[in-house]
Amino acid sequence: MNDSSMPSPAADGAAAAALSGAEVAALVGGVLHGEAPGPFRDLRDLRDAGPHDVAFFAAGGVGARPPRREDLDALAATRAGLLLVADPQHAGGRPHVLVADPHLAAARLLRRFVGADAAPEPTGPPEVDPSAVVSPEAELGAGVRVGPFCVVGRGAVLAPGVVLHERVSVGAGVHVGAGSRLHPGVVLYPNVRLGERCTLHANVVLGAPGFGYAWDGARHLHVPQRGGVLVGDGVEIGAGSTVDAGTFRPTEVGDGCILDDLVQVGHNCRLGRHVVLCGQVGLAGGVEVGDGAVLGGQAGVGNRVRIGPGARVAGQAAVFRDVPPGGTVAGSPAVDYATYRRMQARLRRMGRHDD
Repeated sequence: MNDSSMPSPAADGAAAAALSGAEVAALVGGVLHGEAPGPFRDLRDLRDAGPHDVAFFAAGGVGARPPRREDLDALAATRAGLLLVADPQHAGGRPHVLVADPHLAAARLLRRFVGADAAPEPTGPPEVDPSAVVSPEAELGAGVRVGPFCVVGRGAVLAPGVVLHERVSVGAGVHVGAGSRLHPGVVLYPNVRLGERCTLHANVVLGAPGFGYAWDGARHLHVPQRGGVLVGDGVEIGAGSTVDAGTFRPTEVGDGCILDDLVQVGHNCRLGRHVVLCGQVGLAGGVEVGDGAVLGGQAGVGNRVRIGPGARVAGQAAVFRDVPPGGTVAGSPAVDYATYRRMQARLRRMGRHDD
């Protein structure tokens, strides 16, 4: 039994076997210091961890911010049996695993404890809830699960191991790759192809007609959007996000992309591999985002702008010009980050002068 009164996040059935301290260190690629035989059954917050839990302290790791007073207090008072730290001084002589990036190490360990990397090979016939409507012309692979009130259209393909939670709608001819998981309320319009091992959270919509109109002198005439959406492997899309269909060619989301909640990707956009779009980012039509670029929350990108590989866009930035590879921009309208900082410093000086 866990020593904390808080329920374990792994208590919903996917928990893996307990680990010794040496096994924890091997799993996260760190070095064990001190006696830590375990067993360790979970990874917990510093404030909730008990003697059979691992906890992490991120201060001093890659990209970490300085710790707050409450963080230090939680570290001093924690009952965790093993710590993941980047600085041995933070362990205070307690058993610890020294790692370069405690946050990354914690992510790997938590995935192990909840069984996130241990998906079984799909076997057996598909399981379809009696309330679901599945076209007889749809193809369901081994181990597919179709939940209550789902609709699967004519010619749709659900590859082995796909899971549709309740109220998912899969349009005609849609292909859902092996091992993908679609949470409640997801809608895939026709002409969508979803890669393997993707996760779509609640109320994601892929393939809705793009926002394309032509003025004929009397009204806005909608331009049919026939290109659909192409999503690569290992993509995760947050709740309430949308990716619109392209006009003639598909809107593309590359392998390993992460889209936060309430993200809008307009028609004809092309996202490279491992792009990160934080909450409420909005991309207008035809935007191209290079591999590994990161856009902060509420950033907006204008029509047909190109954001280079590895670029960084600050939160709430309004981007109307191309961003070079590896560049960092901020502000509205967005400018190079060094310029933005000079502008902000000048504004602060002006404000002090006015006072």
